[in-house]
Amino acid sequence: MSTKERAIAAIDSLPEGSDMADILREIAFITGTDEARQEMTRGEGMDATESKAKLREWITG
Repeated sequence: MSTKERAIAAIDSLPEGSDMADILREIAFITGTDEARQEMTRGEGMDATESKAKLREWITG
């Protein structure tokens, strides 16, 4: 499925009363999950334990 087709399918799946902000959030969510999958494929991701440790660093650092 092309990027355009995925965007259209995402928009079509939203409730009828959705506004532009809802559409943008949905597209941003899809984009974010795609980017995360690509990072994981490249070995750039981290597991939950690493994530928690990084978060602690950011909060206390």
